Amino acid sequence: MFSLRRTITASAILAVAHGQGVLLQAQGSNNAPASLGLQVNSNDTSDANFISTAEITANVVNECGRTLQAGNIDIGANTEDAIANNQITSVTQGSDVAVTMSQVNAAGAGPYTCDMDQTSNTLGADGQTKLAVNEADPDNNGNIKLTVTMPANMTCTGASTGNICTIRCFNDNSFGGCFSVQQTDTTPGQNSANTITTAAKLDAILSQVQQDKVDLPAAIQGIATSGPSEADKGVSVVESIQAADPATNALDESLLADNTGNATNANAGTANAGTANAGNGNAGNGKAGKGKAGKANAGNANNGNANANNANAGNGNANNANAGNANNGNANNANAGNGNNGNNNGNRFGGFGKGNNNKRLRWVQRI
Repeated sequence: MFSLRRTITASAILAVAHGQGVLLQAQGSNNAPASLGLQVNSNDTSDANFISTAEITANVVNECGRTLQAGNIDIGANTEDAIANNQITSVTQGSDVAVTMSQVNAAGAGPYTCDMDQTSNTLGADGQTKLAVNEADPDNNGNIKLTVTMPANMTCTGASTGNICTIRCFNDNSFGGCFSVQQTDTTPGQNSANTITTAAKLDAILSQVQQDKVDLPAAIQGIATSGPSEADKGVSVVESIQAADPATNALDESLLADNTGNATNANAGTANAGTANAGNGNAGNGKAGKGKAGKANAGNANNGNANANNANAGNGNANNANAGNANNGNANNANAGNGNNGNNNGNRFGGFGKGNNNKRLRWVQRI
């Protein structure tokens, strides 16, 4: 059973198609693979990475924050998956990384700030190394190019390879992304349970344990009312915790609903076109899935299953979309407004679901 708050939240952000800033990729050394944003699905127009210092400080999420569709980012697990899939770019001391951020509306605008955890997965709201960032203006596709310079004296020591750093980039609205880099001009460390030292002090650990005890009933309730997937559980746990203490929710949901018009260069992903007007015929109840308007009944159109070519989705699900020039069922240059964005809450509890990296026991890393 889904929570009422989740239903309300989903309804509030149905009009979003990447209505924020989303990390697409980060390219380091030549011929190296590109890093992707940890956990965020850049092909899902309802997903984004929210990195809030307030939520990290409140122990709602870890240092990489949460994604709107899968909750708290398990840095260790996601990094090891990236290593296994050869999706981590290479860097050296003082080198540059080309980062591409996708912006659709004002919530995703720069300037962007980037920092680095040289241990990959032991820091919280502070302690990261600030990075120099050179930001270009958005291109015609709404992409912002960042040139991020690595520290001249960095030593990446994280993950199973012993030479991984984690980089965060985010704007003033706390949207952005996390990605991993692998340092090639250092001697990799030999990480094991015997060599990893505790980053937190005892008083901080005890304080965090006490907070976890307070949050436990809400976390259990969140799991009991969640959907079946790990992402559902992650979202529901944080919803329950934040419902119990609304001050821990730093996401301004009005930013998510700030893109209800037509996005001229946005791609139509899984857009549902309802009551679309096609040329001379009315295409009623047309369902546009990934750019295809299925079963559209056009008044004067000859083909019922119209293909939506160059369909620009303002925000996912298209209600009252206008499809012009519907010849033989082809809806060209269809503008789809009012899109779909799923739930916007992450996952906090280190012991529940996939989207966790056990921040409260952050000396126990996945290696």
